[in-house]
Amino acid sequence: MTILRATIAILPLFLCAGAHAGTPDDHFVLSPALIQKVKAANAALEKANLPGQTEEEEADDDKYRKNGELPVERFILSVEKRPVAKSIVTKHGLSPKEFGLASYALIDASLYLTHEAMAGKAEAARMQARLTRERQANIALVRKLGPAAAFK
Repeated sequence: MTILRATIAILPLFLCAGAHAGTPDDHFVLSPALIQKVKAANAALEKANLPGQTEEEEADDDKYRKNGELPVERFILSVEKRPVAKSIVTKHGLSPKEFGLASYALIDASLYLTHEAMAGKAEAARMQARLTRERQANIALVRKLGPAAAFK
């Protein structure tokens, strides 16, 4: 399981965060080119079949989880600490920080669109109103780009 896939598996659906949420990825803006780079880097990471975290690393990460979610800063650190992962990410024109922030923003937008499809219009409007402008822009971009842009 890749680092990103492991992160996706543990991310809860935090779609109702406040409009002034304090995490860096809540204010990170995606672009079509950035989405392509993240998806290409993730595909290369999957193809590289990197070893998963050790039990010790997972236990260390558990100390930092908030409501079950691994903070983006810890995800970035996990990429930086793995030379092969870091080299793959940089080969695709991304710093580990940019890769982490963009990955979390893309996952968030994808999860929102999945939830929106199941929610009623009124609930979806209420959820969207509580999001930061940047998160709203990311959702609009992923919606515009279609299923190929979203994380699966």
